[in-house]
Formats: sequence, C-alpha cells, structure tokens
Amino acid sequence: MSNYFRLYRNIELSVIYYLETEFANNWSGVNVVKSFSKAYEKSLPVVCIRLGDISSFRKEIGSNSLREQPMLIIDIFANSDGQRLDLAAFIVDKLKSGFTYYEHAKDPSNPKQLTRTANGKVRVVNFISNRRLDFGENVDKHDKYRHIVVVTLEKL
Repeated sequence: MSNYFRLYRNIELSVIYYLETEFANNWSGVNVVKSFSKAYEKSLPVVCIRLGDISSFRKEIGSNSLREQPMLIIDIFANSDGQRLDLAAFIVDKLKSGFTYYEHAKDPSNPKQLTRTANGKVRVVNFISNRRLDFGENVDKHDKYRHIVVVTLEKL
C-alpha cells in the first residue's frame, strides 16, 4: 500500500497549500482552514477550503480512464463587506492561472507531518459561483460578511 494520498485528497491539500502560501506572501492575518467547523474557531478573516461533488467523464470511448473534475468550494468569512470583496477577487485571481499539484504522503519518521512532491498542475475548468451569502443582520460575526466561490478543477 502506498503512503501517498489519492487524487481528491491531494487536490484539496494542494489548493490549501497554494492559497496559504499566496496569503502569507500578500496578506496578513488570513486563516486558511480545511474544515468548515474550524472556520468558527479562528479569528476573522477565514478562508475555508473543501471539495464538494466530483464529476467523472470517460476520457475516450471504450476507455476505463476517467477525467475527474472535483468541485472546489471556498467559503470566505470576512470582517467587512470590502474585505469580503477583496478576498474573493484575490482568490479568483490566484486560481485562474492554475497551480501546482502535489502528491502528499505521511512522513514515515513523523506520521503527523506530510511530505509534498510536485506532480503536475491543477487548472480551473469552470467558475460556477462567486457571490455574497446574506444571512441578515442578527447573525454570528463569522456569518455577517460571508462569500462563496465555487469552481470545478482538473488535474493536468
């Protein structure tokens, strides 16, 4: 059995690593999390990365090889309406050019640590949604300035 994770998990971890790196180089204080519930445990602003539905298509007639296109859902929890818009625009700008796909594995000497090996590129196939989520005025501070960006991805 391989120590490497499978495609979907690797894509999700690659997105997280890419956006964490981009935020660290361009913003201060943006928390990037994988789990939706973790977003409410962090101080604002928070960007939550998760994979949703996965569409699979045959690469060619008669082949068992599939083109797999996972849906990436990015939830933005901001401090203000302006910050919400800026974060959404920044994320879309960074995703549109694609990013490095990494194969991740648990480090045998330290199972809590992951190793990362570049093995291709991920590109955005479709931008599905980029919109504000409005929950009204009397909501938790994390839900006051919410935004969602949804795209489909494909590993090249």
